[in-house]
Amino acid sequence: MNKSIYKTVVVENTFADVIDDYEKFARVLISLGLEDTNITPSGVIKDLSGFPLGEEPFIKGSNLFTGSKLMLSKYIDKMPHGIIDKKIPGIGATTLEINSGRNSIIVLPTKALAYSKHKQHSHTLYVGSSIDRLKRTSSSDIRNYLNKTGNKKFLVVADSLGRLLDTIGEQVYEDYFLMVDEIDVLQSDNNYRPQLEDIVDYYLKFSPKNRCMVSATVREFSNPMLRSECKFNVTWICDEPRKVRLLHTDNLIKAVVEEINKCPKSKIFIAYNSILSIRNIIAGLDEGTRKDCAILCSDASIKEAGEYYSPLLEVDELGKNVLPNRINFATCCYYTGIDIFDSYHLITVSDVNQSHTVLSMEKMVQICGRSRMPSGVLSETVIYNTVSKEALNKVAKRKMVGNYSDWLISKAEKVLNLIDAADKISGNDDDLKDLFDLVKAAIKDKARQYSIGEAPIELIRRNIVGTYVPAYLNIDYLNEKQDLYKHIYTSKGQVEMVFAQDKYHCQVVDSISVLYERTEKQVNNERVNKVRLDGLRDEDLKETIETIKELESAGRLTDKALKGCRRQGKSYIRTFIDRFTMLNDYLDTSFLLIKLWEIRNMNNKAFKNFNNAVVYWALVDNHPFKQSFNEAFKDRSKLYSSDEILSLIVSMIVKYHVHKSITRHKAINLLKAFYEVKRTKFGGLNKYQIIGENPYHLQEHKDRIPYIENNLLTLFNI
Repeated sequence: MNKSIYKTVVVENTFADVIDDYEKFARVLISLGLEDTNITPSGVIKDLSGFPLGEEPFIKGSNLFTGSKLMLSKYIDKMPHGIIDKKIPGIGATTLEINSGRNSIIVLPTKALAYSKHKQHSHTLYVGSSIDRLKRTSSSDIRNYLNKTGNKKFLVVADSLGRLLDTIGEQVYEDYFLMVDEIDVLQSDNNYRPQLEDIVDYYLKFSPKNRCMVSATVREFSNPMLRSECKFNVTWICDEPRKVRLLHTDNLIKAVVEEINKCPKSKIFIAYNSILSIRNIIAGLDEGTRKDCAILCSDASIKEAGEYYSPLLEVDELGKNVLPNRINFATCCYYTGIDIFDSYHLITVSDVNQSHTVLSMEKMVQICGRSRMPSGVLSETVIYNTVSKEALNKVAKRKMVGNYSDWLISKAEKVLNLIDAADKISGNDDDLKDLFDLVKAAIKDKARQYSIGEAPIELIRRNIVGTYVPAYLNIDYLNEKQDLYKHIYTSKGQVEMVFAQDKYHCQVVDSISVLYERTEKQVNNERVNKVRLDGLRDEDLKETIETIKELESAGRLTDKALKGCRRQGKSYIRTFIDRFTMLNDYLDTSFLLIKLWEIRNMNNKAFKNFNNAVVYWALVDNHPFKQSFNEAFKDRSKLYSSDEILSLIVSMIVKYHVHKSITRHKAINLLKAFYEVKRTKFGGLNKYQIIGENPYHLQEHKDRIPYIENNLLTLFNI
């Protein structure tokens, strides 16, 4: 198995690590009743329990959710190192490091959050893509900032960290303190932003005393290097829990509409990570109320949000963020870190029907903590649904022994061990290398795991030095989703029980179930919005197609250019470009774009079949795989049963050429991708006859797949 390139080093925090001022240190000892001891600044400090620092004493009963002014800066001068569990959001961790007397790089999960912090602290440099009136930060901008005097404070969007470190140079690992803020967001988002795990690689390159990861909702890490990291707890005494109202329903849209109508004058903040669902809610409101709505979302969702889009929070006369309208909807890039200096009723929606809309209890703590005003959250209502029996059965059928996270790690490590063994056995032998490349492709295909309603999630990845390692953040994500679907959102009673746990510091003031009929108006609104959304997606795809055509016409259709288009696009744009990239070597570009457009709204099976047809067609005529297939099905007058097709493909072809067993259904799909097939009934059974070749009528070969190419598992989608 590939070993970690990093060493496990546990270095505990001392007083000197967090307090620069010796007089402040002396006051710490006095406040703790330790002034007559021999404790020195080198004494180990593991948490902030009982630190009555600063001019004001620590007030028992202070509650940061309801407006306590206690901040970390009253206790310490800079962030400790290691994993910082601050327990409660809004205690000034980012501000503390921004104002510390050292060079700092602070990594934030979204550009909205990074830009928001930059606006509050003008001496910082925002590093990320364009936002508001701020253009993308260039390498030249970074170098100009480095030439300025004083401590450097970079606020960097997670995706731009590697570029920033490269621009600063190798000295960055000694000269800077790296703080990764809202680390739990990286765990939650890595499945669709896989580059986020590179941040952990970079983090581990900094010395242990030059790095920290911070969250108010620290979750367990599967990465052993992070498990062994120094832990530092910020322990506050909070007598006043969050007062939460739970509403269980079968109709989330109607439930939110009803809650909005109960507050005809006050500001409302609604956290729901679905633009389509938000539009459906707005459509259910009366015309006058709709005018009071705003949608806070990423740039990529501007078209979907339409006339309700609000690019940023409003800024008041003091330069602080306030809500832009009376009724404010927010997707994940705005409810996981933006500071809001406003008062409002909070409605949080957790929808188990889509993986990206189901929320953990920890995420709800983060959402509630967005308000920075005394008594900012006037009320908190959590609206949720529960998992269907069918979905629960899917989870229950998974074959697993013991802890789910450990099982996933074990599965990943087995794959890595096999890859490592294949590399060692093949050595410098080219013949063996070709053989084991086939084996490794088959092995890596097994390093995936399914979650409810999602594409397979990778369990291994290449780290920043190109070595295969477990994809620990993906494993964290899968573990969280397993817990949510299997242990939390199973029933109303189970949700109530979880909210009652001490660690969430909640008081459930009401918990009800309400069933709402889906009226004809609601059904029609949802249909209209779905058609509108599909139309907007088609517009985006058409723009992408035109961009590809323009790049080809200018002779600039390169992998780099396509990656640039992909990086800025939404998931369906990324999928379209990925599909185009896979097949563009073999087909005429215009023809390929037409075919991909035709299957854009079909399920993934449609593309798999098309991909297999193109790859088979692109094989040179004398390729062994194609010859074997033609030989096996040479009798064009024969009626083949499904069992015969499966037997021929498995025993004579697939296992030999791509080293993978397939089902009867997949065998028939493969046959249909390679040949024109007619299905008929004979003796009461389905029979299949080959009536021609090239079922998709593909034209004009570009590159052909050569005779010597035998790693077909990387080409076919089986």
